[in-house]
Amino acid sequence: MDQPRSALAKGLVFVGIATLVGNGAAYGLSMFAARILDPAQFGAFGALMGVLIIVSTFAIALQTLTARRVAVAGADRAEVEGQSVRLAFYIASVILVVGIFAAWPIGEVLAIPYTAMVLGLASLAFVVLGTASLGIAQGREEHLRFSSGFIVNGMGRAFGGIAFLLIFGSLEAAALGILLGCALGAFISYRIICPGTWGSSISRGSLPEFGHVAHALVVLFTLTNVDVLLARVFLTESESGEYSVGVLLAKIAFFLPNAIIIVLFPKMTSGDNRRAVFIATGLTAILGACITLFSFLFGSFVIRVLGGAQYIDLGLGESAWRFALEGSAFALVQVLLYARLAAQDRRAVLLVWAGLVVLVLSVSLWFHSSVEQIVTTVVVVSLVLTAVGLLLDRRSSPRGTALVPIEAAE
Repeated sequence: MDQPRSALAKGLVFVGIATLVGNGAAYGLSMFAARILDPAQFGAFGALMGVLIIVSTFAIALQTLTARRVAVAGADRAEVEGQSVRLAFYIASVILVVGIFAAWPIGEVLAIPYTAMVLGLASLAFVVLGTASLGIAQGREEHLRFSSGFIVNGMGRAFGGIAFLLIFGSLEAAALGILLGCALGAFISYRIICPGTWGSSISRGSLPEFGHVAHALVVLFTLTNVDVLLARVFLTESESGEYSVGVLLAKIAFFLPNAIIIVLFPKMTSGDNRRAVFIATGLTAILGACITLFSFLFGSFVIRVLGGAQYIDLGLGESAWRFALEGSAFALVQVLLYARLAAQDRRAVLLVWAGLVVLVLSVSLWFHSSVEQIVTTVVVVSLVLTAVGLLLDRRSSPRGTALVPIEAAE
């Protein structure tokens, strides 16, 4: 037992560091953009990042599908890996073609320049190719290669965006830098993890399974990112820039507890499901409470670090704790959703759908006149979702095996 525990501990250390570095690089890109772009342009940048996060859920779903299939492949592993890379190429091609046509209407609605929108969507084609490699390493349980690939993908994207921002100082330049960085990261991770891998076909069950996993994750990530898009639609350009800075704090609070889920998710698939969910929920709630309390006490400092002094003068520091609470509540929703997926409960997605519909309708019809109104509405919806999710989890009995490996939460 000591050797498996040691391997697991090392894997958690490697993946934990990689997640910290990769997500830190993403935050670094947004923090640079907040300082280089004016509030109106940064509002467009934040909306663009929101769209990309939602669409990139397809890449996470592919990683999840690939990891599961590689893990159970046995002697056919090489063929399964090749099929996964081929499927990634097809999905990337679809994203690229659809992105060319979808960029214009999306950009018009969100006031994002077409060039920036199409370059951003094109970068996701390379993200898909990169996550296929990550899924292969994950399925092989090659944690060091997985971590290396994760860091390369995250750093390439961030450094490309930052470099072009510093040189050209525009939203379109940032999108071009992100595209080039994603392409470089995908190529390097492919060479590190699975050089030369390619499949002659795709198995029949791949697309339905991909569709189910993608559906669950798209709804979750849409729920956690739709507020910045609503802010872009209903607030002024300057106010949407403020909201985008606040969302940076919400994303930190959302992604910071990932290590807790990574450690405890395997327990959620076993007979000790209820205890694992209780511990994961409790630790996530404690961490969220600490982040929210810190943001309440030192909101101006937090906003100064994330967006710069210009947003302190706009009074955003007073609302910092609301954004921290938003992200913390969504982190709890994420834990509970993965717990139900681990128990093969497909109905759990319906609850997230309900929360998404209520949020969009509430903001669109009533609560959209200020930054505070929108973020308060999001907080209320997320807390209600958490309470209902806890109630349903207590009434449900754990069973079955996981549909979604926890690394998908990254």
